[in-house]
Amino acid sequence: METLSEYVDRGGNYSRTAVALVIRRSTLRYRLRRIREIGGSDLADVDSRLNLHVATRMWKIMRNGPE
Repeated sequence: METLSEYVDRGGNYSRTAVALVIRRSTLRYRLRRIREIGGSDLADVDSRLNLHVATRMWKIMRNGPE
């Protein structure tokens, strides 16, 4: 969830996401591929990414409370 959340928060930018997570871009690509495989979502699709962004925001609120 953390990887997906950072990815959508950064507009799908691999470099900024990898820096935020303190991982290599290759590790990020692997994680996103696994997210696609497990969740069946197309991260390139705008509607899917919006839905995932809303879901990750709700996850953060439920985990940490409102910001």
